[in-house]
Amino acid sequence: MEALRAGKPLMFGDVTLVPVARAAIRSDSGEGGYWLSAFKEPYAVIVRDAGGVRAFAVDSSEIALDALIEEVPNLGAILAKLSAS
Repeated sequence: MEALRAGKPLMFGDVTLVPVARAAIRSDSGEGGYWLSAFKEPYAVIVRDAGGVRAFAVDSSEIALDALIEEVPNLGAILAKLSAS
C-alpha cells in the first residue's frame, strides 16, 4: 500500500506551505516468518505566496499542481480553504 498525503498548512507571514509526503506499508512472508515495514518521506511542497500557488518536487523542480491535486486526497479542499482566507 502506498499513498500521497497532504500535511497541515504552515504559514510564515504572507507565505503558506503545504507539505506532501509519500507513505507506504510493505509486507512479506517467508518460511521464517512475516515482515512488515513502513516509511514516510517528503514528496513535494506547495507554495502559496504573492506569485500564486505552485508545487515543487523534493529536487526543487516545479511540478503540475493539477496532477498533484488529482493524486492527493483532500488536497483540492485544503487549497480551496487557503484561497478563501
